[in-house]
Amino acid sequence: MNYFTILLFFFCNCILAQSFDNSISRTNIKANFSTEVLEAYEENSFSKVKDFYQFLEIYSDVNSSEALKNQVKETIFYLYKNNSQVTDFFGSEKITLEKLLENSKAKGLKFEVKNIQKEATSNNFWTNSYTLKINDGKEIQQKKIYQKVYFYPEEKSFGSKKKEVWTILLGDF
Repeated sequence: MNYFTILLFFFCNCILAQSFDNSISRTNIKANFSTEVLEAYEENSFSKVKDFYQFLEIYSDVNSSEALKNQVKETIFYLYKNNSQVTDFFGSEKITLEKLLENSKAKGLKFEVKNIQKEATSNNFWTNSYTLKINDGKEIQQKKIYQKVYFYPEEKSFGSKKKEVWTILLGDF
């Protein structure tokens, strides 16, 4: 009886471990994509970073209408993973994306992204680094930014069909 119980215990553990391993490999970037394909997605993330700063520049423009700012704000949130924490441009503490937008509103900020590159890849994200120049009209700040970029499978509906697609979202910096 003890032998049967031990055998059953090991069998259950093997099944659970295999199922856990399958769920990890399903979302593991390196397990699902070749180096060339992954590099193409990384290039796409560089564009998303640049797009974010272009949208933020429009959002912070004193001449932008409230309707435009609302549309741009919605687009910015679409680029980011929920609950991302970002570093305040005007301080060093971590804040929400909402707070960053509030702090940037109507300040006439200009942004320039330089030397963007991928630093490291993890299971479900990679880290981009870049130099960010922020011009508020009075002074120019330059910061080195390290930003997570999340890449994971997500089930999407296309009419009555469902398909798993991989999504790129910007994350913490």
